Amino acid sequence: MSAEPFLAPGPDALKPADDPEDTWFLDEEWERAAYFGSLMTAAGEGEELTAQDISGSGFGQDGTADQLRPGPVLATLVHAATSNQQVLASLPDDDLIGIIRAARKMESLIAWAQLTAIREFATRPGAQTATRRTSAAPCPDPAVREFAADELTEPLTMTWQGAAGEIGYARTVAGRLPHCFAALAAGRMHPRQLRIIAEETAFLSDADVAIADEMLAGLAPGKTPGQLRAMARRLVLRLDPDSARRRREAARSHAQVRTFAERSGNAGMVAHELPADEALASWQHIEQRALDLRAAGVPGTLQDLRVRAYLDLTQERDIRNAPAAAPSSGQDQEGAADHASGPGAESPKDPGGTSREDPGGDGGPGPRDSSGPVAPDTGPSLAALINITVPLGTVLGTSEEPGSADGFGPLDAETARDLLAAAARNPRTRWCITAVAPDGTAAAHACAPGARHGPPDPQALTYSNVIRGPCQHAQAQRTYRPSRKLRHLVNARNTTCTAPGCSQPAARCDLDHTDPWEQGGPTCACNLAPLCRHHHRCKQAQGWRLEQPQPGVLTWHTPTGRTYTLTPTQYTL
Repeated sequence: MSAEPFLAPGPDALKPADDPEDTWFLDEEWERAAYFGSLMTAAGEGEELTAQDISGSGFGQDGTADQLRPGPVLATLVHAATSNQQVLASLPDDDLIGIIRAARKMESLIAWAQLTAIREFATRPGAQTATRRTSAAPCPDPAVREFAADELTEPLTMTWQGAAGEIGYARTVAGRLPHCFAALAAGRMHPRQLRIIAEETAFLSDADVAIADEMLAGLAPGKTPGQLRAMARRLVLRLDPDSARRRREAARSHAQVRTFAERSGNAGMVAHELPADEALASWQHIEQRALDLRAAGVPGTLQDLRVRAYLDLTQERDIRNAPAAAPSSGQDQEGAADHASGPGAESPKDPGGTSREDPGGDGGPGPRDSSGPVAPDTGPSLAALINITVPLGTVLGTSEEPGSADGFGPLDAETARDLLAAAARNPRTRWCITAVAPDGTAAAHACAPGARHGPPDPQALTYSNVIRGPCQHAQAQRTYRPSRKLRHLVNARNTTCTAPGCSQPAARCDLDHTDPWEQGGPTCACNLAPLCRHHHRCKQAQGWRLEQPQPGVLTWHTPTGRTYTLTPTQYTL
């Protein structure tokens, strides 16, 4: 089996019969090669292949087409078979299975081609890599151009971090797993199988990975992902038992807890790479709290109570101590609380520890009614700035337009209102309102002064225009550092980093002078845009250039000569 990661000549090449180097076709197979050659010629001349042509190609089990390597002949046959419904409907089941197998082979070849091109682009010597090379000799592990990932965000439709991951993966499989990479090109291995092998062998030495590469390249065909992962893991442990410890220690440095949006619209929270003993102890603690809740008469299944226990423990509260609230709208307290903010929402304390059982407490964030006592408010408390974007009609309940939250994504109207209610409970919340133009972009922005227990009256605020089109520098400042007001105006116009493929929230970005301040660039909305720290550095690298021809319109020029233009955030579809 060849270890060369690039395609070797094969039957798809349709080499002349007298080529002495051909090792793929026996003499008696050249008749079939000539048949495929005639099909390719017909397809190239615009002729439509018939059902008889496809059936005669041998897509059935162990047929000639079934054994073809992925390439132009196989691609032509697959396209001819699937693009014509009449041809497809006339094929026997055996041929259809063969076409599915052939399409899967082509998927492997396409994946190989993309990884090969990514590796070549990222490691090609250039201005950013020349200083890191010690000689002009071929390098088995060449340095990557520093901002290569940023140039790949558009063709890969990924963030720069995702593109950087693909670059690293391409270098790994081509350099450390040449047998498996060659099997991918030949269609004997699926991209998912290669990814599994790369993951499982990541902590092997070069000598051990060479052994694993050759063995797994031969064993992978026909294995399901689960079978292959188990096989690869056993092989790795036999080759290097200590690799399991190194893997655990390396992964532990990436331990994290994060939230995410479920496909249903609910939220999820997950912790990764925790010590096994502590994770199991934490789970036992949650399980015991759930059992205690059930013993206390809290309704719900044990799974429901685990969720309530988890939320209680992470917010330092205990729903068993929650004050009773009068049912409303025909719901009991349990149903009302669930509707307001999900399982386990009842809470006697905010995150700062202020008791809600004492209506007269200095820090109590619950809404007040001037004609009576504090209204019951037992939902979660969430500090918010401008990172929750909700249309005014949704706030007032007159519209069901969706909102959004940074780091979470789109919100249905009901969830958006729940988040606003949670923000209103927290004394640290500051309220801002952005007026949206008919085209969906920001038109004006206003900030309510001080802390409030609910959204401000939009009619009572003073709005500043979000500059679009020609700028008269009415909002320009003489200082380098923009004011809070100017920062809010720019961040309302462009709510994320203004580099291609980057979604870092503007609140976490640098507010960059597109034309440098030291070169006369004004501190004005027409010359400011949010850039994350990575893309701030990227902008200053050799070969990169950034322009802002109109306020909020950013045009990037890359070292390869390509240009990408980003426009202001569109709040509505």
